[in-house]
Amino acid sequence: MTEQGTARDMRSARSAGSRDSGLADPTAMKDVENMNQSLNAMFQDKQVFLGNVQMACRGAVAICLVVSVTLVPGLIRGEFPRAYQDITLLGMVGFWFVLTFWKDVGTTIRNAWQAIMGTLYAVGNSFIMNAIFPGGAKLADQNGYRAEVAWLDLIIAVSLIMYMNVSDRCRTFALFYIAMFMMHYMNPDSVAKFSRSFQVDWNGTGMSYLLVCLTGTGLAILFSFVPYPRFITNAAALDASNITVAICELLEQVIEIYNGTHSSSALHSKCEQAAEGINEKLKSLELATQTMFWEGFDIGQSGKRRHLMSTFHKLLKHLMDIIHGLELAAKVDDLADDGLLRQLSAEIFELSDTMKAILVGEGSLSVFVADCELSESEARELHRRALELADESHRLSKAYTQLRVESGEPTLGLHLLEEDYFIYNMAGLAHVVSEFAVNVQTQQHKPMTDALIDTMLDVMDPEAAGKNINFIIRGVVSYMLAFVAGIYVYGYDFTIAATVALILSRFVGSALERNLGRMQGVVLGLVLPAIVMSQVPTCSGGIGTAVFLVIIFGFEAVCLYIFFSASARYAFIGMLTAAFAAQSFFQPCSAFSSHGSNSSAAYARVTATVTGILLVAIIDMALTQDRPSHVFQVQLTEGMAQLRRGFHHFFAGKEIGNPIPLATGAINSALTHALEAEHEPRYWRTPFPSKMAEVILGELQDMLSDLRILDRASHTFEGKGKGSLDVSMLFSETRKTDLFKTCIRDLFKQYDAVALFAKRCIEHESDEPNQDLLSYEHNVAAGDSLEALVEYMKDLVQYTDDVPVLDDTRCRVGVALFVISCTHVRLDSIVGAILRY
Repeated sequence: MTEQGTARDMRSARSAGSRDSGLADPTAMKDVENMNQSLNAMFQDKQVFLGNVQMACRGAVAICLVVSVTLVPGLIRGEFPRAYQDITLLGMVGFWFVLTFWKDVGTTIRNAWQAIMGTLYAVGNSFIMNAIFPGGAKLADQNGYRAEVAWLDLIIAVSLIMYMNVSDRCRTFALFYIAMFMMHYMNPDSVAKFSRSFQVDWNGTGMSYLLVCLTGTGLAILFSFVPYPRFITNAAALDASNITVAICELLEQVIEIYNGTHSSSALHSKCEQAAEGINEKLKSLELATQTMFWEGFDIGQSGKRRHLMSTFHKLLKHLMDIIHGLELAAKVDDLADDGLLRQLSAEIFELSDTMKAILVGEGSLSVFVADCELSESEARELHRRALELADESHRLSKAYTQLRVESGEPTLGLHLLEEDYFIYNMAGLAHVVSEFAVNVQTQQHKPMTDALIDTMLDVMDPEAAGKNINFIIRGVVSYMLAFVAGIYVYGYDFTIAATVALILSRFVGSALERNLGRMQGVVLGLVLPAIVMSQVPTCSGGIGTAVFLVIIFGFEAVCLYIFFSASARYAFIGMLTAAFAAQSFFQPCSAFSSHGSNSSAAYARVTATVTGILLVAIIDMALTQDRPSHVFQVQLTEGMAQLRRGFHHFFAGKEIGNPIPLATGAINSALTHALEAEHEPRYWRTPFPSKMAEVILGELQDMLSDLRILDRASHTFEGKGKGSLDVSMLFSETRKTDLFKTCIRDLFKQYDAVALFAKRCIEHESDEPNQDLLSYEHNVAAGDSLEALVEYMKDLVQYTDDVPVLDDTRCRVGVALFVISCTHVRLDSIVGAILRY
């Protein structure tokens, strides 16, 4: 103990020196640190801003490039070459460019793939119908055309693309072109040409628009490379490195709070906010990892890099779950007079420093994941650090054991449960990082063919086909009504059906608000270009043409910047405005010879488009079975039920199993729908209790993290591997005692009561008091039964001084009992939120 005490004193002195000395004024040192953090944040924000501006300018240049085709000599007088007799073809190039172009190469290529697949679906359907009845309705007297067959094909084609659960972009392109092709096919006065009798007409309308799609998507891919590419692979590597640094800093902050270096509710709140930010970044990193496939198609190093990034992402998520446990233990211990583990601060900080050296810095895991290679010396050093981390974790376990003996606390104690919880999670961190570092260089990634099949889910998910029946019904009904209106009201105009194709959404959410935003985007995209082109002498050549191109560039750049940088609500408006404007700018000079004719054409398009938007809004509100608030209630109930199942499995001596992923999905779904429920029309109902929902979901997410830690505690690891299940041995014979049964019964009694009250209060739509809630009382006996159980188990749980913490039965039992105590506190917090909000 003398050597350990000396090491601890040296470490404590070094820690104190690093935090309290150096500069004469610690406050000034802290101010400098805060200033540096603010400058770094400002610099990062500036980089994001400049990146979005640059990509918006790239897109605007591409659109100006295509528009300029209509302004070259010979075209200015409206005399189009045969290749451009249909000016709308050029307009569609700009339109599809906007819907495909994004801020990185991978996403743009994925968008292009989905767009091409959707277009091929529509072209294929048109090809088959023109083989059955060549020429369609305009040649009805020659080919035996039957309108009912065409209508049946339309219904089948639309229903199938909706049923197969294809990606949104693939569905949009498919439905858009189906509307166009079938409208021409069923129009007896159409002048469009199509392939006939299974013979491809390369000059026909179908192949022309396929060429338009290829041109627009190809242009988007081109400008994602020009003047230089912005690969999502590089961005993901940088994000992974930054996230890793943030996790290490968060861990150090939590340890400092626990160690007593810093202690305040404000710091706890700061840690919680940092954890939320890291978790959001992890979600973005997961999406980026999936998109990385499109930049290298998992060939060679690109496949290895993507696999490494995917496994590293899982490691970071695992670390955040464990750090959550550390922060919780630090918060509880912060309320105590003195924490036992503060005497082990040297060992804990040493473990943290070794872990940080493995995760970040030269030759670290984050560097290996980013570069996909390590030199032999770096690999040996990484392996050595991993083994050193495992040894330090074992030494920490022994030091903790000895400290408990010397402090007179050789077994369980109610006031020291958080110590067991903290030390167990520190050992868990070390185990996860060291195992990953040892095995990461020998992991094998999936073959390219397997990865290609998996990535095809970016277009279609057969396993999820037909599951969202309400969305299928809404989509088919809206689309077919729009198509009927286009024929019988607007005289074979496909604009209404095409608009429905663009704005169909799987999730209704705040349907009215979203559709109003869509209407703004469409109207701005159609009207403003018409106004500009009617006032600017675009066809005069010289200064008029130059001014026109400058206006296009500025308009598209602003709209694309909104698309790239704004929230989802306004980004969609920016995208629609940019897309419709890109199409509207393509007009022959003859269109501007008469201001009235140009305005009339723009007005007709606006009318048809707004009709389509209103139609979707009405169908959504009429046929939607569940409001977002109701879906939130259902998912909240399901999440709480799955959490209860998980806790029940653990305390019944069973493997936790499926309740963890099921609870994760339900809680995430509840969170998504809660955000949408804030904006849904409430009519006569009281406002949605968003604050209450936020607190409830926050507590449930914390319980979910606790459940994951219990899942780890239900295994023994013996120094390596994923561990073997031995949850039945944790409480062994104690599980049969009345005391244990009473403690667990009290837990579930309070849990069930709170779950019922939360459900009823979320469903409550009036201002009348909820009698069940007002009659709720905290189960005081639950704390007494937990304390009695701890006292009872003191003599039953064997104390081992040479077993790592992860395998120590006493420590793992302490973790389980601490979770019981914290769950009671979380349930009271939910009730408090219900009473406040």
